[in-house]
Order: sequence, then structure tokens, then C-alpha cells
Amino acid sequence: MTAVNSTTADALAAVESDFVELWGSMSSLWGINPTMARIHGVLFITGRQMTTDDIMARLTISRGNVSMNLAKLIEWGLVRRVHRPGDRRDWHESLRDVWELSTLRRCKEQLSPESLGGAAATEEVREPAGRIADLLKFLTLMDGLSQRFFESHKSLRAAVELLAGDDITTH
Repeated sequence: MTAVNSTTADALAAVESDFVELWGSMSSLWGINPTMARIHGVLFITGRQMTTDDIMARLTISRGNVSMNLAKLIEWGLVRRVHRPGDRRDWHESLRDVWELSTLRRCKEQLSPESLGGAAATEEVREPAGRIADLLKFLTLMDGLSQRFFESHKSLRAAVELLAGDDITTH
């Protein structure tokens, strides 16, 4: 491997690691399990399909922890199971782009006052609507951050500036 390729690979690995850890740390702001966020973060930032064993090795967590959290991510529609011809293992991948968040947007819309009228003000509706809105905001932010990581050598600074923006602190 050439020095340029090695340097690029090292930089990419460092950014991926920082992103996954940031994702896990920020998860508490939205009431999401940090391990679940880290699993989703590694699938999202790498853009690769990974097996349970790949995720276990990458994040140094147990098979049970990976399996339980992948099941939740699949249930939420944030990760999908992929089968490869000739391979009996399950592979997993994150949503590839923000357009795939249309399900969350549709759910948010279905729980809005425009759709439900006065029923949207009840605690029974407000609580899940708030969780959906927070998750949608979180994932949209993470999509923007991941895109900035790969735009230029100045991308990490831009990502940090985005995180420090007013949009994050208001709710």
C-alpha cells in the first residue's frame, strides 16, 4: 500500500471511529440505547453491508448485544437484512440516504395536528410523535454530518460547527 493510500485509510478509519463514538454519545439526547446507536452508526458511516460477526469485531461487543440491537434497528426500519447468494449468513445495511427516511416522515405526518386534529394534543399521541420527530431530526443531522466528513479535508471542522449550531440545542 502506498503512503498516500495508507494515510487516507488511517484518516478514514479515524473519522469512522469518531463518528461512531459521537453517534453513541449523542444517542442519550434522543433516548436511544448507545450500543444501538453505535451499531447503526458503523453501518451508516461505512455504507457497507456487515454480518453480526463483522459488527462484533468492529465494536467489540457481544453477539447477543449485536443481535438484540439489530433486531430493534430492523423493527424501526433503520437497518435492513440483506441476503447474498451462496452465503447463509445475514448481512445488514443501514439506510443509504435520507430519502429512505420517508417512513419516519410519513409517521410524523400521520401524528400531526393536521392529520389528527385535537387528538394530536393528547399525551398518548404527543409522546410517540415526539420520539419520531427526535429520531428524524437525529438521523437527518447524522446524514448531513456523514456527507460533510467525506466532502473535503475541512469536513470534520464543518461537521463540528454543524453540531454546535442552534438547531441542535433547540427543541
